[in-house]
This record gives sequence, C-alpha cells and structure tokens, in this order.
Amino acid sequence: MTLYQILSLCGIPSLIGAIFVSAVNYVKLKNSSYKLIKDGVIAILHNKIYTLGKQYIAQEHISVEALDDFEHLYNAYHALGGNGTGTEIYKRVKELPMKQGKE
Repeated sequence: MTLYQILSLCGIPSLIGAIFVSAVNYVKLKNSSYKLIKDGVIAILHNKIYTLGKQYIAQEHISVEALDDFEHLYNAYHALGGNGTGTEIYKRVKELPMKQGKE
C-alpha cells in the first residue's frame, strides 16, 4: 500500500466524522434557537394572560367575546408548556359572570 492510499484511507473516516459532528452541532444550534423562541412566546403569552386576567378579575365580569379571545391565548400558552400561574388565572377568569357585548 502506498503512502497516498494510507492517507486516503485515514482521510475518509475523518471526513465522515467531521460531517457527522457538523450535522450534530447544526441540530443542537437549531434546537437551542427553537427553545429560545418557544420560551419567548410562552413569556409573551403569560404576560398577556396575567395582564388581561387581572383586568377581568378587577372588573368582576367578562364578555363572551373576551372570554373566547382569552381562551385562545390560554390554549396556546398551555400547549407550549406554560406553568401553573397562567392556569390559575385562567380558572379564575372562567368563573367570572358573563356580560353581553365586547369589552
């Protein structure tokens, strides 16, 4: 076996290994970015649920339309893995009496 053949044999596994490592690092980077975006969306939804929930609880009623909008926010928040704080506010808002008309 010549020196060129030996170097070629050593280079192919190294090249395959480098490609594999690059692919793994790319997937890790994408997952990291996805997690940051997901956490940001959860934070925004939590803030909106908390802000609106406090408002509805303070006025002691909610309209059917506002409750429908609030439920959409909560469902997205919950599906993304939001914590129990948003759920507690959601439960309290759901117990409020209904008022006719958009608020």
